[in-house]
Amino acid sequence: MNILKNIKLVVLLLVSLGLLSCDQTETKRVGCVTGIKKANIQEYQKLQDSIQPEILNMLDKANIRNFSTYLGEVEKDSDECYMFNYFEYAGDDFDSDIAGLKADPIAKKWWEKTFPLPIRKEGEIWAVWKEVFHHSGPKSNCRNPKRVGSIIGLRSEPECIIAYTQLHAAAWPGVLDAIDEGNIRNYSIYLGRIDAVKYLLFSYFEYVGDNFEADMARIANDKITQVWWIYTDPLQIPLPTRKGGEHWATIDEVFHVD
Repeated sequence: MNILKNIKLVVLLLVSLGLLSCDQTETKRVGCVTGIKKANIQEYQKLQDSIQPEILNMLDKANIRNFSTYLGEVEKDSDECYMFNYFEYAGDDFDSDIAGLKADPIAKKWWEKTFPLPIRKEGEIWAVWKEVFHHSGPKSNCRNPKRVGSIIGLRSEPECIIAYTQLHAAAWPGVLDAIDEGNIRNYSIYLGRIDAVKYLLFSYFEYVGDNFEADMARIANDKITQVWWIYTDPLQIPLPTRKGGEHWATIDEVFHVD
C-alpha cells in the first residue's frame, strides 16, 4: 500500500472517530501573491520607503491590520521573484474596501513595479490564495513577535493536493499541542499556483517565545510531529532556494505595519 493510500485511510479513520480538529476564528486572514522582476526590487523598495506614510494611511483606510510583505525566490536562475502578503481584515465589507484599495492612486503607484500571476481570479491584482490551515496557538502578551514566512512546493497530482488539504483541514491534536509548546501562534498556510502547473505553499506564523532555535528543535523532536511529517513531507517539493538544513524555504520580510 503506497503512502497516498495510507494518508487517505488515516484521514478517514480519524475524522470518523472525531479525533481531528480544525481551529476556527472570526478574523479574516488573507494570503496573496504577486510577481516582481529582480531588476525592479531595489526601485520598488526605494518607492516603498518614500511613500510609506501614504501606504500606512491607505492600509488603515482599507481596514487592513498586521500587514506583512515577504520576498522569496522559487528558482535560483530565474529573473523573477515573488512577493507574499499576509494581512488581517478588520472591517465589515471586505469587497468594498479592497475595491477602494485597488482604485487608490498610491496603491497603483506601489504596485506598478510588480506583475500579476497568470493564475488568479478576474479583477485580482494580487492572487488571493486559499487558506488550508490555521491554528491560533497560545495567547501571549508579546507586542513584537518574530514573524516568519516560508514557502515550499506541493505536488500537483490531484490526489496529493486532496491529501494535503484534508490533513491540514483537521490537524492532529498532538501536532497542534507541539505548535503551542513551541510558542507559535497565528499560524496559517496558503495554497496557490504561480503558473499553470506549479503549486506553492506559503506559511506565516508569529513566534512569541524567547529562544526560537530551541523551540524549533523541540517541535522537530516531537514524536507525533515526526509521524505527521511522514505523511506530509512526500506531498511537498522542497525548493532549490532553501538554505542548508531547511525543508521549507524561509523568505525575508521586507515590509510590516501593525
